[in-house]
Amino acid sequence: GFRIARASRCVGMRFLVYFIHKHVDFRIAEFQSLAEMCGAERNVELEPLPGDVAESPYYFVDLPSEDVAREICARALLVRGIIDLWGYGDDLESLKAALKACPSERKAKYLAADARFKVEVEDFGMKGGSKHLVQRVEALELPFTGKVDLKSPRDLFWSMHSDVEASTGLPMTPKRMFFGRVVGKSDRTIVNKYDLKQRLYLGPTSMDAEMSLLMANMVRARPGGVVLDPFCGTGSLLIGAAHYGALTMGLDIDIRVIKHGKSANVPKGKDSKFGETAKDGSTVNVWTNFQQYNLTPPVALIRGDLHALPTRTFGLEGTLQGIIADPPYGVRAGGRKSGGRKPLADDYKIPEELLGAHIPSTAPYPFGECLDDLMDLAARFLSIGGLICFFVPGESGDPDPERELPTHPALRLRWHCLETFNTIWGRRLVTYEKVALFDIDAARKSRAEAEAERASSTQPDLIERMRALVYATDRKRSRFDQRFKGFSPEEIKVLQTQTRDRKSATSSSSPSTTVP
Repeated sequence: GFRIARASRCVGMRFLVYFIHKHVDFRIAEFQSLAEMCGAERNVELEPLPGDVAESPYYFVDLPSEDVAREICARALLVRGIIDLWGYGDDLESLKAALKACPSERKAKYLAADARFKVEVEDFGMKGGSKHLVQRVEALELPFTGKVDLKSPRDLFWSMHSDVEASTGLPMTPKRMFFGRVVGKSDRTIVNKYDLKQRLYLGPTSMDAEMSLLMANMVRARPGGVVLDPFCGTGSLLIGAAHYGALTMGLDIDIRVIKHGKSANVPKGKDSKFGETAKDGSTVNVWTNFQQYNLTPPVALIRGDLHALPTRTFGLEGTLQGIIADPPYGVRAGGRKSGGRKPLADDYKIPEELLGAHIPSTAPYPFGECLDDLMDLAARFLSIGGLICFFVPGESGDPDPERELPTHPALRLRWHCLETFNTIWGRRLVTYEKVALFDIDAARKSRAEAEAERASSTQPDLIERMRALVYATDRKRSRFDQRFKGFSPEEIKVLQTQTRDRKSATSSSSPSTTVP
């Protein structure tokens, strides 16, 4: 049957949101965060179409105005467009019926003689639709009387068909046809602009450009505030926040990474080490990256330790607009904090002649302790309503992921989104909002309870389970590499097929046994 976009349940307008099919678990969280920043209600509801699946790219949403919709599109990375939907249906006839039933006052301005418009094809799961654009538009029998303007139209329309039967890896959305006016359209060219392949200063843990920008959206980085990364490294997360106009600040325990940088000119196939200043003057560092993109440089880069912050305890509440972090959760390499194997005297001082090249010693930094410190940091420095987002390891298919996420009396969990690496594990981006002023007694009590719970638990925690999964995967990959070393991909497929056939033949010929 045909459907038109029904009236909004709130004062405002109803729109169709068309998401891109990427980072599916992040889409609603990013949209809700940006919608609140742009003036929509808290936790704005995105409603799936009748009979659709959760992974579908199509959702209805009620927003206060078209201006709010355009503001969201201007920032959202996972929204392709927001549409004033005139109608949709299961086939052409039901779509035409829906367009005919759409109130004429909604269409009159855009069908008038003085209109300048353009129609584009935006299909999902299909290719080649643009070849039939004219036939599509004519088949709708809409009385357009204005002028087609392909270069600078006043109004843009999308003809959208969804058919995933011939595609693999896409959600099984029903076959549908849509037509509507585009209110806002996203611009994802910034992802290519900040692509790591073109970045001058990188490290092994530099965050990819798209995720850096996405995290900046989750904390609503914007002009007028400071965003901190307490594990800033080469500054990849700060680049995303600076792009949206926020002032940035970085903290890192490794002074070589944030102060000295490394040489840009090295032989092909090799990489220079952090802290090695180039004799030819080609040294690159965090500041180089900000210069590369003409971004406002960080307010400060501090050699510091999250576990022993170089700041006073009180009087800094409200300093930060947001915090973004990718903490060292130690699946393969554990985090470090200040310390060493041998305790030093209280009056110990580094000799003056060694001070310039001194690198402080460090000790292992358990992940649970790191999370406690990170949550305390947010509770102390964020303003009320400020947001912190960071990654933790995530288990695919976990029915209750929130049970192992950290808590704090001053913070409330807003969103958690899983990025899967394989069918077993991935990483989860968690976002918290500061909802209460920092209370040191409540914070200490909460931390003591968390430490006691970790100490008394007899079950492996998330990190231990992730390590077991990763190392098991590594061993399996190592056996695979040893077995098929030197074979081409086509030869490997043949050998794997032969192995499966032999196993199948063996199992079918083996006599069945019954165990009493």
